[in-house]
Amino acid sequence: MKVKTGDNLTALQHRVLVLGVGNILLRDEGIGVHVAQQLSKYDLPDNVEVIDGGTSGLDVLLSEEGSYKLVVIDAIRTGKKPGTVYKTKYLAPRPVWGFPVSQSKVSLHQLSLIDALVAAEKMGCLPEEIVIIGVEPAEVDLGLELTEKVARSVPEVIEKVLEEI
Repeated sequence: MKVKTGDNLTALQHRVLVLGVGNILLRDEGIGVHVAQQLSKYDLPDNVEVIDGGTSGLDVLLSEEGSYKLVVIDAIRTGKKPGTVYKTKYLAPRPVWGFPVSQSKVSLHQLSLIDALVAAEKMGCLPEEIVIIGVEPAEVDLGLELTEKVARSVPEVIEKVLEEI
């Protein structure tokens, strides 16, 4: 849906934030960031903003208050075949399945995506609709490239994001 940029209220009500999260230093854990970088090359409607959220989910959520819809892309470990793509709506206080791989913390200052969503909900700045698109990782080890199995899932992830916006 194309929104006139001059109509701030309508733009705010129909604003879509696509947030790619993950750590690109840990191979498949960075799937959300890799997809966000690809999506930034697309000609998207004016009401859609794509953000490379890296590992700072809460900071991004709190700074982007006012989004009508949030689409999050992240690695999700559920034990399925690597490269499997999942899509679900976030149902507070927890999603339908599993937690993001980023739940393992390197620092006590880091929060998982779920922690960030719960905090945003408690602060009253959670978007009206949240969709999580996850990809089952093959490897979460040091490295900058996605594994072949996960890289093959990128077009499907992009298709699911485009369906949501």
